[in-house]
Amino acid sequence: MTDLIKIKNIVKLFPLTGGFFGKSAGAVHAVNGVSLDIKKGETLGLVGESGSGKSTLGMLILRLIDADEGNIIFDGQDITKMNQKEMRKLRKQMQVIFQDPYASLNPRMTVGEIVEEPLLVHKIGNKKERMDRVRELISLVGLAKDAQGKYPHEFSGGQRQRVGIARAIALNPRFIIADEPVSALDVSIRGEIINLMNDLQAKFGLTYLFISHDLTIVAHTSSRIAVMYLGRLMESFPSTMMNAVLHPYTQALLSAVPIPDPTLKKKRIILSGDIPSPLKLPGGCVFNTRCKYANERCREEMPLFKEYADNCFAACHYINEMKPLGSSTHG
Repeated sequence: MTDLIKIKNIVKLFPLTGGFFGKSAGAVHAVNGVSLDIKKGETLGLVGESGSGKSTLGMLILRLIDADEGNIIFDGQDITKMNQKEMRKLRKQMQVIFQDPYASLNPRMTVGEIVEEPLLVHKIGNKKERMDRVRELISLVGLAKDAQGKYPHEFSGGQRQRVGIARAIALNPRFIIADEPVSALDVSIRGEIINLMNDLQAKFGLTYLFISHDLTIVAHTSSRIAVMYLGRLMESFPSTMMNAVLHPYTQALLSAVPIPDPTLKKKRIILSGDIPSPLKLPGGCVFNTRCKYANERCREEMPLFKEYADNCFAACHYINEMKPLGSSTHG
């Protein structure tokens, strides 16, 4: 598969000010030198703890916020260099599904108006053509015909998320960022929404970036998985290799995933120490303050994000010593 998106050494800092005169109080290192590829037609799962920078990376890809350094290449075009007019044309190809289906829908608008809005903004079709498209979209996401005239508060959480998905695909995008799209839903509904997203991907050839803190959900939705910690990429691998991950942080995340059989005992990896402040990151590997394998080199030298097996990459000195790596870097 060819790349739809190439992220190259992207950096985003959020400056902080304090005091009466607004003096600089440092900067939050939200995304710190991330390089990542997203293939056409695939679902890339992006996981990490709260504050890892995964949602910020999504906003950077959509140009909802601008990067301080680095490049984002969308289908051969560097969008970090585009002006507002150029980005407006491109936005039809890049959409987002939000975490909270209630907060992301305007309570004063009907479902029909919500789904029609992207078509109005981009001046697509006349009134009849837009209404035909709205009816088609409502049917595609599995809502009843009379949903068009109802308001968001009249629907359940799963139904509201279907409205959000209908709005996201209204412009026939090529790429969709799903930012925790099922975390606010009941467990019984999550599978339905994931199946809907998979069906739409197969029907329209969509490419997804699926952001989540839940490795179990990501494993069922994604062809590849990337793991972030404190603004840096720790590891990426095919989802089929999830039980063979090598990075200590990924292993700890995986050990925290509950198993459905209560008779089976699972060894938990308990991370020691606190998560460092993003205002003052540790030297070397950002994970060294919580890693049981950390040594002097880990505290002084930042590991490169390198390949250790076919399509498996990691940034870890411990893996380098355990599995000698080539000189190739990812991104």
